[in-house]
Order: sequence, then structure tokens, then C-alpha cells
Amino acid sequence: MAMSSSLGDVLATLRLEQVHSRLFVGQQLPAPANHILGGHISAQALLAASLTAPGRTPHSVHTYFLRPGDSRRPVAFEVADLQDGRTFSARRVTARQDDQILLEAMSSFKIADAGSAQVVYQPPIPQVPEPDSLPRVPPHFAESEGVTEGQWASLRWFERRIVDAEQSPPAQARIWWRPDGETPDDPVLTASLVAYLSAVTLTEPAYAARGGIGVSAQRDHSVWFHAPAVLSDWLLYEQSSPSSADSLALANGTMFNRDGSLVCTVRQEMYFPPPRH
Repeated sequence: MAMSSSLGDVLATLRLEQVHSRLFVGQQLPAPANHILGGHISAQALLAASLTAPGRTPHSVHTYFLRPGDSRRPVAFEVADLQDGRTFSARRVTARQDDQILLEAMSSFKIADAGSAQVVYQPPIPQVPEPDSLPRVPPHFAESEGVTEGQWASLRWFERRIVDAEQSPPAQARIWWRPDGETPDDPVLTASLVAYLSAVTLTEPAYAARGGIGVSAQRDHSVWFHAPAVLSDWLLYEQSSPSSADSLALANGTMFNRDGSLVCTVRQEMYFPPPRH
């Protein structure tokens, strides 16, 4: 049975409370073991930074996940101004619960180029079956009939179709995805949702390449934004995990609008700690 979308709840948590000019508070969503989902908190951090750089849109964000936090409690996001130039603005965001730092993120924002000659090139979108020809699947492999209602509320805001998914390294996978409902036409919110999704599903090729799900943690996550995502239609996300060494697995991703324009490039590293004896 299809589960109801949590998109409304996710959008509500992306409306941050502003305490003062550089401090924001964000509510969290239910998650297993009450650990805050990396994609969710990183999207909130990007939004907090963007609220201090009006008129500029994200072009890159680099995030370190330091502690899991407690999803039953809100998180404070403190923004530090690092640069405000004619073209770029840079911000550092520190996410905290009490005196514990959960996340550090560096974001860069840019004004749109107007009237300048541009050199544009990108990789072509892969030739794959159309999304409507593929069966509906759960938003994430962690979903199953045995999962209690609400436990993965932070993942139930999008729908996807799996094109293919290899199980041996580099475990290339291609998926179509889109929000499970309408989203506001806001470029910063759109970029934040893209960053959210890009972190969530990029765990899957790392698990596949390593031979199965195990104890793990997202360590860092980077996104370079190239073009606005069209969230009213499907997007194609091509993913793989090209390397694993010293308990760390790297995953790569590129995302395209359905018309073929390149939306973003993503890198993420996961830590797989050795068993404790």
C-alpha cells in the first residue's frame, strides 16, 4: 500500500524561525534511533545561509556531518559572513543542539550573469527509459512494510523510479525522482530540496558496492549547482561509488532535468566503522 507523502511536513521544517539576523532555528522530523537525517539538516543549513545573502542563489555547498543529534529537538543554525563581493557571497553555518556542534557547512552564493558572453558545455543526459514506463518503488531502500508509520517521515516527501542499479563496484545506479506533491516556485528552496535528495539516495551505491547495508555515517557532502532544477517534472540522478578504502566509501552523482540540462554535480563520503569487540 502506498504511504502518504510527508512533503508538507518537510516544507514546514524548511521554514526556519529567525531569532536574530544570523541565528535561525529549525524543527526536525522523526527518524530511526532519533538521529537527524543528514540530507535534511544540510538543506536547513543551506536555507539559513541563503537568508543572509538575498538576491543570490547557491552555486556550491560543502558540509561536514559531525554528530547525529536528536531529531526530537530543534536545531540552531548560526551563520557567519565570510565574503560579500560584487558577484559572490560566502557563508559558514554551524548547526548546534546545546553546546554540541552537529554540522559545519560552507556555502557560496552568486548573482546571475547578465549580458556577458558565456561558454556553456556539459555531459549529455543518459539515454534511459521514460519514468512513466517504470514501476513505482519506495522513496528509499530502507523503507519496507515492517517499518513503523512515521519512522522515515524525513524520506517520504519524494517519489522515484529505478532505471537500473548494479550491485558490484562502482555500483552505478540511475533513478528518476520528483517531489510527491507541489513545491513553491522559489530558487533557494528548490536548491535545498535538490541538496536534500542528493544526499539521501547517494548512500545506496556505496552500500551496494560494499556488499550490503551496515553501520555507517555520512561524513561529508558537496554539491555544485549548475542550472535550476525543474521540480514540476521528473529529474534523472545518475550515481556510483568509485572507491572504498580505509573504512571510507566515496559516491558520485550527476543530476539532470528531463530536458537534458545538468542540474548539479555531487560528491559524498560515508564512514563504515570497524566492528567493536
